[in-house]
Amino acid sequence: MNIILYLLQLIQQLYQQNCFLINFICKYIPLKQWAFDDSHSPKYQKFKIDQLPLIQNVEPWDYLDYMAYLKWRYKDHFKPIKPIKHRSEWDIDEDCKCPRCNAPSAYLYKNNGSKGQLMCKVCSTKFSSEENRHASLKLLCPHCMHTLVPKKSRKHFAFFLKFMMLGLAGGFD
Repeated sequence: MNIILYLLQLIQQLYQQNCFLINFICKYIPLKQWAFDDSHSPKYQKFKIDQLPLIQNVEPWDYLDYMAYLKWRYKDHFKPIKPIKHRSEWDIDEDCKCPRCNAPSAYLYKNNGSKGQLMCKVCSTKFSSEENRHASLKLLCPHCMHTLVPKKSRKHFAFFLKFMMLGLAGGFD
């Protein structure tokens, strides 16, 4: 019975010595934050998170209402938005409409030739007729206000890059 009591006292003494040594090390021995020392390494700089993006709510509206608003707002200087007069063969589908303002195909033109991007003359929205990329919510870069598009998707997070329209060619920066 005395052996058990002796071992319990020994364990308590060793525990107190460990606590004393840990307190001594924390107070008097300068450590360079070993847990966060690798955050200054260039290898790990790419894992730092930028500021959160801004969320822009893009609400769809009707092109007739927009033209009526322009006529009311700019009474004397208003020029009505006319349908596009195509000089060459027009191969935009009749049932293709602007996803934002619902303008018919008469107000749409090919923004970058034969590469598939269309632009609405009424609301200046750029979109693709094959893909439905126009969403009601957009993520914007907090620094330059460019639209962010998903680049990679992982289990718990996603990578976003800004998407810039550069004339005929669009690309990632």
